[in-house]
Amino acid sequence: MEIYDVEALRVKQRDVMEKICGYVSGAALKKDLYSVEKDLFRYVLRLGHAFLCEVIARHGTGKVEGPINVGEDKLPYHMDKETTYQSVFGEVKINRAYYWSKGEEGICPLDAELNLPERRYSYLLDQWVQGLIVEMPYDKSVAKFAELLDIPVTKLGQQNVAREVGSYFTEFYRQKPVFDPATEGSVLGVQADGKGVRMIASEKPQAVKDPKPRRGKGDKSGGLRRMAVATADFTFNPGPRSPEEMVAVLMKENNQPEAAENTVERNLGGEKRVRKALNVQVAASMAGKQVAFAELGERVKRRDPEGEKRIVVLLDGEKALEDQLLISFREAELAERVDAVILDILHVMEYLWAAGTALHGEKGAGRTLWVREHALAILEGRVGRVIGALKQILTKQNLRTHQVRALQTAVTYFGNHKHMMHYDRYLSLGYPIATGLIEGTCGSLIKDRADLSGSRWSSVGIQAVLNLRAVMKNGDWDDYWGYCMRAEHERLYRRLPRSNPPTTRAEAA
Repeated sequence: MEIYDVEALRVKQRDVMEKICGYVSGAALKKDLYSVEKDLFRYVLRLGHAFLCEVIARHGTGKVEGPINVGEDKLPYHMDKETTYQSVFGEVKINRAYYWSKGEEGICPLDAELNLPERRYSYLLDQWVQGLIVEMPYDKSVAKFAELLDIPVTKLGQQNVAREVGSYFTEFYRQKPVFDPATEGSVLGVQADGKGVRMIASEKPQAVKDPKPRRGKGDKSGGLRRMAVATADFTFNPGPRSPEEMVAVLMKENNQPEAAENTVERNLGGEKRVRKALNVQVAASMAGKQVAFAELGERVKRRDPEGEKRIVVLLDGEKALEDQLLISFREAELAERVDAVILDILHVMEYLWAAGTALHGEKGAGRTLWVREHALAILEGRVGRVIGALKQILTKQNLRTHQVRALQTAVTYFGNHKHMMHYDRYLSLGYPIATGLIEGTCGSLIKDRADLSGSRWSSVGIQAVLNLRAVMKNGDWDDYWGYCMRAEHERLYRRLPRSNPPTTRAEAA
């Protein structure tokens, strides 16, 4: 028995069309365009629902003569089963022939033909709602679509969708085709950093849960935080610069913004050349540095399968990040290709400005000149002399406590990272020396979504959102959903041949 009758649906479609025509020539003329748009949108939803039901009706129930072959088994027809499908036009009912025999898993062949999702929400609805969830809290996202389409969209249902769809992240990027070589640069760059995410109380290990019923004076209310490790890989074409050019950028002289470090207008010979990060890919992992860097290494190997490009690593100076990244790259057999591990120059400048401020004051006339001279020396590769000069000041001048602290901090930081501060070489080779890309990634990929007021996350929940957010930022959203639909079809209906493979928007076009 069919739930929908084609002729009855055709009558309904004509009725809706007549109502639309009557509306635009009558009631609509007495309303403003805002109201007309809202009314027409509701009519369009009703029309879409009627046409979708006709498509379902024309498919029938999927019943065939005799039993069906499912692998090595033959399953007879057992009964018709009804299911509901929440489309963007509203809920529809689908009647399907169900094939089953005792001791065997039953199946509805029509489900495979229509590529019905396991959950009642349509893939298109999920794609739309998840596209908003990666930017906004769940509550606001589902409420927005429930209001827009006048259909029930639940927070819990979409949380489950995010976790299921987000789980295909690694698989998708492992099969994604390499970038067109014509769009790639000659050198590979990688950056990494971490950002804390507030977690729900149940994520805290039982042994260390705080037994106090009330916080004491000075106790922080921030709760448990767990580190999300952000990674980025890209290519670039080197653009050599002189230390003088770079210090002018860092000191914001001649109206040169810091962003010029990432897009250089001229090389040393005066020839115009744009140097920027190409085909940037980002990701964030809640599973720790080892997992994040192992996957980063795999991405690097996939985008340069011939293994011919040099690799430049840019970090903010955290030793744990540097150590684990190099360990992971050795395990991935990438270590020999790493030509430089570079300390973010902007972090270096922070220590110089702190020291210069301590010596000359916030508004002291000599502060800017002092910082410029020492920054230029560092960019020229004279880090050892800068450290020595700071030590001499500490020894020979009668300094106040805060001055001693600022200079000692700078000496320690420069000494610990001296192996990452060969800026004269980096500049001559045309390598970037700032980690603005990953700093921005930590903000846009993690903080802007995970750190919203009142947000608390489970590890699984935030990983799903970060995965989908990275897909969006990588420009792979439509391709990713096409891949997920094909993967779900294979998982749900692998025992049956696929008659209508799922398509992405690009494939459909």
